[in-house]
Amino acid sequence: MGSRSSHRSYPGWPILLVVLILGAIIGGWLGEILTGLIPALKEVGRVYTMGIPRLTLDLEVLTLSFGLTIRIGLFGVFGMLAAFFVYRRM
Repeated sequence: MGSRSSHRSYPGWPILLVVLILGAIIGGWLGEILTGLIPALKEVGRVYTMGIPRLTLDLEVLTLSFGLTIRIGLFGVFGMLAAFFVYRRM
């Protein structure tokens, strides 16, 4: 009999990235719903914004705009953790 490896392979990192982003989005939506229904969760549902503000480079013929902003809160983090556990089960 051949030896069987107990190593489990997971889908690649692009799938993990998509699953984590979807988890953060769904967690954020659930956080907004819950803080709307239960006002006592307002402080827990606070969202923090960080990133690079929009930078625009006008070259007369071509205009380039760059920027990146991430809005994350506790419910988004919970959503990402839940998504990671879903990914591990794939």
